[in-house]
Amino acid sequence: MIRTGRYRWRTALRRLLPWRLIGLAPKGARDCGAHEWYRHDARSARCYHCAVGERPWTEVH
Repeated sequence: MIRTGRYRWRTALRRLLPWRLIGLAPKGARDCGAHEWYRHDARSARCYHCAVGERPWTEVH
């Protein structure tokens, strides 16, 4: 079985919830183990799945 990391079910649930209810499925507090990044702002990237996943944003051309 392929391990995908924790908190994936929460991310899936967040996609289904209306914005007003998004707080019912917060990001995981511990490291998910398999980060997937999105650009948070001009200087940082964050993980979709956990709150600890954060790194400097690097522009890829």
